[in-house]
Amino acid sequence: MSRVVGAAGLLGGAALVVAASSRPLFEQVRVDSGHRTGYRMSLWGSEYTSPDGIVAAGMDPVRFGVPVVVAAVLLVVAAVLVLAESRLPARAAAAARVGAVAAAALLLGSVWTIGQLVVVMARRDDITTGSVDSSGGSAMWLLVAACGAALVGALLVQRRPRRAVEPEGAVVYQLPDDTAADTPPMGVGIHPEVSTEESSPT
Repeated sequence: MSRVVGAAGLLGGAALVVAASSRPLFEQVRVDSGHRTGYRMSLWGSEYTSPDGIVAAGMDPVRFGVPVVVAAVLLVVAAVLVLAESRLPARAAAAARVGAVAAAALLLGSVWTIGQLVVVMARRDDITTGSVDSSGGSAMWLLVAACGAALVGALLVQRRPRRAVEPEGAVVYQLPDDTAADTPPMGVGIHPEVSTEESSPT
């Protein structure tokens, strides 16, 4: 059961990454002398909004989405392999569990780096006039949730299925006997029609 729940967590983390890829990571609005300008950053670049409402792409787009999407793809692959673990060799099943941890770690590291940048940008206040309003976008919260789901899923898939404990020592099974005589649990059945006198040598 934990294996299925863990795979669902990995897939859920990948789905949250996909949802975050089209939403803003960071938003900032500046108001100066009645003029309103905006700045928005996503996983795939940035854009500016002029006081006239014209939206223009940023000069130097940073592709934050590359490592995040790679991590999401690895999460999906790991989830599929974990679900098919019973049909895979032991080494492949172990590699799937290690891959789940590696994918979750890659996602966590990428989101941590992005989050640090967002925090620094939100604290910047280098204007002398007007006001500025900075905040993290919805993509940042989706990525944080994706990290949580991926980490929980990666931990759950590490639990191997329980196997039946093999008994130690000799095991005696009582099998049904086709003859009229019953077979003792620890011996060989003796047929009543065979007497001891006939079986003993003269």
